Amino acid sequence: MTNGDQQPFPYVPEENQGKQYRKVTSHASTNCIGLGSCDGVDSGRLPNPFVQLVGRYDTGRLPGFSPLSDAPLETYQAPQVTGADDATRKALHDKPLQPDRNLGGYVSQPPTMLTTMDSITALTKSRRVPSLQDKAPVSAIRIRVAGVTGVDTASRARVNAVAGAIRAAYPRLQVDVTVGSSPAPRTVALNASAQVTERWVAKGVALRILRAVDTKSAVLFVLVLVVCALFLGQAALASVRSRRTEIGTLRCLGWSGGEVLRLVLGELVLIGLAAGAAGAVLAYVLGRMLGQPDAGGKSLLVLPVALLLATAAGLIPAWLATRLGPMEAVRPPVTAVRRARPVRSVAALAVFNLLRVRGRTLLGAAGLALGVAAFTVLLALTLAFRGEVAGSLLGSAVVAQARDADYLSVALSLLLGAAGAIDVLVLSQRERAADLAVLRATGWTHRELALLTVYEGIGLALLGGLSGAVAGLVAVVSLGQGLLHGRLLAVAGAALLATLAATALVCAALTVPIRGLSRIAPARLLAAD
Repeated sequence: MTNGDQQPFPYVPEENQGKQYRKVTSHASTNCIGLGSCDGVDSGRLPNPFVQLVGRYDTGRLPGFSPLSDAPLETYQAPQVTGADDATRKALHDKPLQPDRNLGGYVSQPPTMLTTMDSITALTKSRRVPSLQDKAPVSAIRIRVAGVTGVDTASRARVNAVAGAIRAAYPRLQVDVTVGSSPAPRTVALNASAQVTERWVAKGVALRILRAVDTKSAVLFVLVLVVCALFLGQAALASVRSRRTEIGTLRCLGWSGGEVLRLVLGELVLIGLAAGAAGAVLAYVLGRMLGQPDAGGKSLLVLPVALLLATAAGLIPAWLATRLGPMEAVRPPVTAVRRARPVRSVAALAVFNLLRVRGRTLLGAAGLALGVAAFTVLLALTLAFRGEVAGSLLGSAVVAQARDADYLSVALSLLLGAAGAIDVLVLSQRERAADLAVLRATGWTHRELALLTVYEGIGLALLGGLSGAVAGLVAVVSLGQGLLHGRLLAVAGAALLATLAATALVCAALTVPIRGLSRIAPARLLAAD
């Protein structure tokens, strides 16, 4: 490095002869050293500035940051650059790559001087050749919005309001919202044999994750409603099937199909109103306990949702009730005679019983399938978030916070699905009371009848659980983006575990219909038949 007279400039750091990664721009200063004003070629410029030290800014005394918000603020600390592979770490002697006195080196020094806005002109106007910094010396301004405590709705609204006001006042100014930023390590190849890891910042990570979590929660919310609709529809179908004689009598007395339709739907509407009122009160109480400020307004939505859900679930059963003619409804349902097949075991008889009313069996298994599928998708997304969202610690934190509510929704879906499966088995047992009485009269023991019920429950649970596991894996694969990369066995194992849990839940709840077997009186039932 030489001065204006082409003489070597003294005190140049020897490190400055190293490899340059950034362009170093030189600025010729004035020759007005110690003068009050500049004349000649430096006319109108300021003398070389003299620095007056007023204190030392000790960055070591700054309070520590949380690991989730420890963004690389190089104004206060040196850059953190470490070796990304064994060769680079060995070359660095297992130490971080520190900045040196090379002005164009890869790692730059943090600012060595902090000054005020009023002192900027002393630096810019002391140059012999004017530059853009004379007109626009400030390259970036950081603004901290008051009242922002995180990435909640109120904080985001405050930040967006300030950003909007800045854009309106300065349309040409670039406004960059950094709320929800998080450390995001990145690997950079310096050359063919050296790779380092730098601490970059991913802007808006929390907002992107929260939007994904909100979408996931909305899907799970809809899933719970669908399972509830299946449960209500199944119960309504069972009610219509068990009241064939009552409906037939009403048709014989002159009731029209429309009146029967209004009767069935009216009963479901009353059930929906009662359930909606209870749900609204429960939602309000839980919302207040969890500190939700708008719990009152949101809890009022439970009533119309419950009413709409009950009405939609009852449309098909009510329509089927209107299809029954007077004499057809009074006659007991009899299955058409088909080719007889011998049944040689209790398990085979259980399979045959499930196949007798295929529609009802599939409806009972659908609830369990939806719950298991949701669990599979939720687990895959959770694992993917933890490992792949911008390499962010904040990504894992947000998912961990949202996971409890999401898994609670999935657990509720599984419980409702299991309840629907149990309802199918109980109704089947009631309709086959005479058949079970014949088996008791011909020598079947209570243990054998209980085993028959358990086999039916296992078959129904496995049908729903395995179908849901396959559907969940297909849904995850369709999402793409490497969600299953390296996690296929874990997700598949969790899906099978959810299937086994659903099966165990159904079998545990079978104690109710099994106890009902002890109340079968063969003589009374066969005499009535």
